[in-house]
Amino acid sequence: MKFIVIIIVIIILIYISCYFIFPPSVQILQTTIQDFNFPLLYTRQPIVIYDHLKEKEELVNSWFKYNSITHLINNHENDNDNDNNDNNNWIYNKYKYLFINANENTEVIIYKASIYSAPPTETDNIIAIKLEKDQSLILPYRWKYFVDNKNNIDIWGANDLITSFVSLVF
Repeated sequence: MKFIVIIIVIIILIYISCYFIFPPSVQILQTTIQDFNFPLLYTRQPIVIYDHLKEKEELVNSWFKYNSITHLINNHENDNDNDNNDNNNWIYNKYKYLFINANENTEVIIYKASIYSAPPTETDNIIAIKLEKDQSLILPYRWKYFVDNKNNIDIWGANDLITSFVSLVF
């Protein structure tokens, strides 16, 4: 029995370590709702959905129905979980997937995922994504983002059980 528990713990630790393997290069994937497929999420790259969504909450609930979904009201809930509130308002994504929808034409600036929660430096490459009203962006775990006016976006965080645990510990 003890041996089985040790094997299970080792498997879980290996699985958790996979959360910290990030793609070596950054690609911004673009798709429509009709062409979207779930293996896109496994690439751990940002995904822009350039369709104009009217029923975004229903879409989030159907796409991430097997995850715990949190609608971040006025986006302040994510700030409380953020390790770097004093770092130029960069927000560190602690959700497995962060679904960002523009309420107004807005620019979302993103920075690649890393183990560290520190904001990008002046020499780092950042990416600016211009979203029109009702367009969406999906950010994977540990990516950082910045928005001038948080009222211009709606955000939903989707977590599974493991990501919830990893976010609390790391």
